[in-house]
Amino acid sequence: MVDNPDWEPWEPKMIPNPDYKGPWEHPMIANPEYAPDDKLYAVCDEGCTHVGFELWQVKSGTLFDDIIVTDSLEEAQKFAEETFFKKKDGERAAYDEKEKKEEEARKAASADEDDDDDEDDEDIFGDEF
Repeated sequence: MVDNPDWEPWEPKMIPNPDYKGPWEHPMIANPEYAPDDKLYAVCDEGCTHVGFELWQVKSGTLFDDIIVTDSLEEAQKFAEETFFKKKDGERAAYDEKEKKEEEARKAASADEDDDDDEDDEDIFGDEF
């Protein structure tokens, strides 16, 4: 790049403003109707009966069941033994079987594509090769 001795960075021209009072600060205005509320963030006055979940799934097929909300570790462990651990092995076996079938289907489809490619090569080159 060639240096230009006549070039200077542009800056806006400043004009005087006699009414400028400095940076603006918001005024604090009293609100006579304000009263502090200690229960503002209290959600369940008489005990919660429902729980809501907002879920964002990236992959479909996610299932939720056997949900417990507690503050007792012993109660949670007992609940897990009665529900989760009874189903875990069966669900894992079903998942593994599904994955095995999908893998076999992929291999079969891949083998079919490879066979089709070989036949196409013969048609392109004819009897010469």
